[in-house]
Amino acid sequence: MEKTASTSRLRRHLTQVGGCILLLLAFLAIFLFLFFQFRTAALQSITSANESFGNYVDSVLDLSHANIRTSAMQVFYTSSIRTLRTKKDMTRSEQIIGLRDLGNFVSSSNFIDNIMVYNGELDMVFTSESGHGSAPSGQFHDQEAVRLLLHSENHSYLTPFKRQAGGYTHYSFLFPPYESSEEGAMLLDINAAWYEAQLLGSLSKERHMIVDSQGRSVIRASEEGMELPAWEVFESAFSSAPNSGYVLLDNSPFLSSCWVYHKLGQTGWFYLEYFQLKIDAPGLYRVQRVVFAVFALICVAILILFAYLLFVILPTFLHISRALTSVSSEGRDFTEKFDRLLSSHQAYESNRKLQELQAGVFPTGTTLPVVLIAASSDSGESLYDLLLLSCGIGEAVVARSELGDVLVLPACSNKSRNHLLGSLQGLALPSPIFVSLPCYSEEQLLETFNALDELRALAFLYPNQSILCQELLSDCSEKSSLQPEMVSSLENALKKGQLEVAQAQWLLLFDHIRRDRYNDFHFALHYVDRMLSNLAAEYGLEGFGPIDSCLGSLTQLQAHIDARLRSITDAAAAQQQQLAESLSGSVWDKVYELYQYENCCSQMIAEQLGMSPGYLNRQFRSAAGMSINDAIQHVRIDKVCKLLRQSDLPVEQIARQVGYSNTKYFFVLFKKFTGKTPSQFRSDLPE
Repeated sequence: MEKTASTSRLRRHLTQVGGCILLLLAFLAIFLFLFFQFRTAALQSITSANESFGNYVDSVLDLSHANIRTSAMQVFYTSSIRTLRTKKDMTRSEQIIGLRDLGNFVSSSNFIDNIMVYNGELDMVFTSESGHGSAPSGQFHDQEAVRLLLHSENHSYLTPFKRQAGGYTHYSFLFPPYESSEEGAMLLDINAAWYEAQLLGSLSKERHMIVDSQGRSVIRASEEGMELPAWEVFESAFSSAPNSGYVLLDNSPFLSSCWVYHKLGQTGWFYLEYFQLKIDAPGLYRVQRVVFAVFALICVAILILFAYLLFVILPTFLHISRALTSVSSEGRDFTEKFDRLLSSHQAYESNRKLQELQAGVFPTGTTLPVVLIAASSDSGESLYDLLLLSCGIGEAVVARSELGDVLVLPACSNKSRNHLLGSLQGLALPSPIFVSLPCYSEEQLLETFNALDELRALAFLYPNQSILCQELLSDCSEKSSLQPEMVSSLENALKKGQLEVAQAQWLLLFDHIRRDRYNDFHFALHYVDRMLSNLAAEYGLEGFGPIDSCLGSLTQLQAHIDARLRSITDAAAAQQQQLAESLSGSVWDKVYELYQYENCCSQMIAEQLGMSPGYLNRQFRSAAGMSINDAIQHVRIDKVCKLLRQSDLPVEQIARQVGYSNTKYFFVLFKKFTGKTPSQFRSDLPE
């Protein structure tokens, strides 16, 4: 009886707990629904504001710089100003005219304060400033401007410099010469008030500012404007979204305000706007207050439920747990389940640590330096076992990422890494592995993941290497070795149908680019592939498919390129032969048309056809096996033989009819071609 009552009470308690849990879940569902609706709407508002803000900033900056660029180009290419910039033996009159035009440009512009022009031939700086005269660079009053003009190659085009000169603030723009060999840069001092008004004039004075990449204020519309938070908050946002985005001021899940930023083109500055939810989205702000109220109610409900669990449910649960422990005989099953749960948790923790490392953050407790080893997805555990048995490594994190399986070895110095590499050399590795340098900082960690990704992309270029270390990329740190003239030489050989020359040019080109960074190597291959595709289309050849499908095997890549070279050279040779035969027919037509003229020769025929004599001779010899002049002589001698057979005309008259004025020369040629004199030839004819 007592046992039945106890069971009934237990069921009643469980029913009560289930009801409380369902009620709590209902409250949590409502709260989460409202919370995520609010947060989504708030982020959408911020994103929309950021898009409109970025569009406005870009349009204003483009318009301002377009005005400056247009005015600058008018000045820069005016003939008198060009004389000031480049002429060595300048007359006094030319100098006066150039300075006068400089002054006219400044006086007619509403935003240009000063124009300075540097003449490298004379080492002179010419200026439009009325209070200062032109002078040699070493004596010019504004030495900061001189440094900019003398080293224009160190500065970006249309990038402003905020500077003080003569007690005034300017935004200076440097315009280098178009030709790298030409000297004569130009510096424009733009009126600071005009430039700042262009960027901030139509916006709220309290909520906008422009800062440089270090967080220092460059342009501020109002001294009473908002103060910036710590610049490290912005730098963290820039790393994920470098061009535009928003910065939340705190980590609270309930959004209230943020800073929206947008990068200003080539200047390196950031345009900032302070976004307040209460002002810019009042409806969402009211929803937030409702969410807070619901959250408070849920917190109260949780406290009540916690008290109920602590004083009512927990004692019952402990009693049931002790009873199960005392009567259960299947502890082995529980242990196996616990082991599987623990293994799953360890895998989760390993992946979490790897995600932190990929974000450039060392997990808490990680012993530096750290070395990363990446392998294919099917060899991670087996590789770890090899390292554990053969190399004696200690604890390591094994996780799976887009790089494949990654082993993270903590406390692995250069000495330990060298010992590890030596041990790996003697192992039969199932697939290539990629080993990083020791990482001592978060910056090195980010670089390392990029390096491993690049090693994986370049691995097919090293088919005989089972271990690819990060040091390999140091050989690829130089500028790309792609030379357009190499591609031009390859193209010329293909057009001439010279297969062996084209193959040699390709091997030379490939030897130059195979140590490039993957992006440069990828660009170079596509550059060559585009040239080959254009030639194939020119010769009417079908496509060979994308070259990207071959970027995983060096053998496939070489076979793909060799097949294209062969098909193009075959098509080029066939086209050249067809062209030669066509030209040969035209030449024969002209020979039969003009042979009776005494001055008929290859030069005359080339002029008649509008072609180069040398090129025409080469093409004709390729098709006919003789020169054009030889063909003329053959036709003439053939005509002479016909006339000797068909008429009784004197030999001298026949010679003149076919274009020979020199009878002695004619006799020599006739005997050379027929082996007989004209008289012998006629006498030997059958009656």
